[in-house]
Amino acid sequence: MSTAVGTERRTLSLRLLTPEGPVFDGAAYMVIAPSIQGEVGILPRHAAFIAQLRVGDVRVTLPDDTKQVFATTTGFISVEDDNVLVLVEQAELASDIDVPRAQAALQRAEQGIAEAGDDALARTTAEGALRRAQNRLRVAEGQ
Repeated sequence: MSTAVGTERRTLSLRLLTPEGPVFDGAAYMVIAPSIQGEVGILPRHAAFIAQLRVGDVRVTLPDDTKQVFATTTGFISVEDDNVLVLVEQAELASDIDVPRAQAALQRAEQGIAEAGDDALARTTAEGALRRAQNRLRVAEGQ
């Protein structure tokens, strides 16, 4: 980053996509994402790579230094030539999270786990729902 008068710092082109469509599509200065091996931070001129993402939050610093945080599910991130693509099943801007709805989802997931008994598929499904609800609440509280 150059701080000389008249120079602009480089940016990334970020696309955050779900099966329903784009959640974010624009310029960013920095992206931090939850890979399965730990958080990855992406700045302009980052080396090309692909990583698998876990449930967590994608944090975006915009060119004007404002920040946006998205609660995200599992997926992938790829970086090439200052283009960042984040593909996830679900993504929700922290300020858009309906906290009572997320709390209700958490209670349903806890009930699903309690009722799963020996049903491995039901338990796995309920545990996934529990992680997503907990993540949404954590992200909403952090904004």
